[in-house]
Amino acid sequence: MSARLEKIEKSEAHLNIEVDAQTFEEGLQKAYKKVVKQVAIPGFRKGRVPRELLEAHFGREILFEDAVEMVVPGAFEEALKELNIDPIAQPEFEIEEIKEDNILKFRAIVPVKPEFELGQIEGLEVSIPILEMDESDVDRRMEDMAAHYAQLVEKTDEPAEMGDTATIDFEGYIDDVAFEGGAGEDYPLELGSHSFIPGFEEQVVGLKVGDTADVLVKFPDGYHAEELAGKNAVFKVTVHKIETKQARELNDEFAQEVSNFDNIAELRDDVRKNLETSMENHKKSLIRDAVLQKILESNQFDVPGAIVKMQLQTMLNQFAEQLKMQGLSIEQYFQLTGRNVDRFNEEMWPEGEKNARTNFVLEKIVEEKGIELSDEELDNQIVEIATSMGMEPDQAKQNLAGVMEDFTYRLKIQKAIDYLVDNAVVTETAEEDEAETVINEEPEA
Repeated sequence: MSARLEKIEKSEAHLNIEVDAQTFEEGLQKAYKKVVKQVAIPGFRKGRVPRELLEAHFGREILFEDAVEMVVPGAFEEALKELNIDPIAQPEFEIEEIKEDNILKFRAIVPVKPEFELGQIEGLEVSIPILEMDESDVDRRMEDMAAHYAQLVEKTDEPAEMGDTATIDFEGYIDDVAFEGGAGEDYPLELGSHSFIPGFEEQVVGLKVGDTADVLVKFPDGYHAEELAGKNAVFKVTVHKIETKQARELNDEFAQEVSNFDNIAELRDDVRKNLETSMENHKKSLIRDAVLQKILESNQFDVPGAIVKMQLQTMLNQFAEQLKMQGLSIEQYFQLTGRNVDRFNEEMWPEGEKNARTNFVLEKIVEEKGIELSDEELDNQIVEIATSMGMEPDQAKQNLAGVMEDFTYRLKIQKAIDYLVDNAVVTETAEEDEAETVINEEPEA
């Protein structure tokens, strides 16, 4: 076996590897022992066909695929050792040639850790908006809570409006033929939620209980179900019930129902404290994001595509978990929005690449600054997790046993972020839009 490093480009090592005839012949012989059990030639029992006759009958190529699978991994591992290459993700292989003399040539594209010099990490100058809060913010949050706990009141004679929830039966047709997956019964559809195909919900507005109507829509061109993409459809819709939200009155009874407080004044005080805490946490988040963005600007390098794909898979899994908490599967989300995994990856690729690059920079800081985790720090984190999950620390430690290395790594990365923030120069400027963002978040239950 011989190997040559062709180049390292965009954090990917391109290797040319050649497997000698003897090694590949051993692979061919192993492949023959496997393949011969699966073929039959008249005059021979299965598994008893001589190799020469097998190759003459089917061609020697019949053994190539299995032989390659048996030989390539070992040759690749030898090449990594010989060339001192440390892969950080799965490689891609490309078979270039199998010569008549049984010499196998193949290429391997191996994701490797990017090589770069850290730019400035201390004294990073960042700017964030001044976040201020007054009683009008508390008023808005209280009003949000009243709307959040709104009572659903049935409409009997009034038509449906945006914001109402209409319970409907529906069935979709294309060219007067019902299509699979296009029907539902007693489905509660919140008008204005954009959970159905564009144009559907708007046409339910104005209908009354008992009404039946045809809703005309066009599936998006990029709809995940190719047989429906770009086609016009008619949904026959029947309205069974319409409910509208009626905001609650902010009084002592409301406070007792939605909280542990006896009166509305105590609830208002608690809301104010929560807003202050949220604003402080938001401020920390803004500083963190600004510092990370700043350090990325001074550390430009290519990230292997395979690593970005791994990051995208993590992001997709996290998104799927968020949807699950809302009672929706990722498959349902894609169906309702006309998206798919490929489109998700395409749209999120820049964010995935940014996250991957951030991780490499933080790893570099951990290495160069010798950031470690003391036993006390680790124990404190485990106690914090145990408390949040309502379990004993020993049980939490036991649950983390299989992922302790990854858990410790993440804590070191967080310490690297803390180091950057602690050593940053932060300036606050007047930008009211940011303050509006934090004070108008969804009300807490």
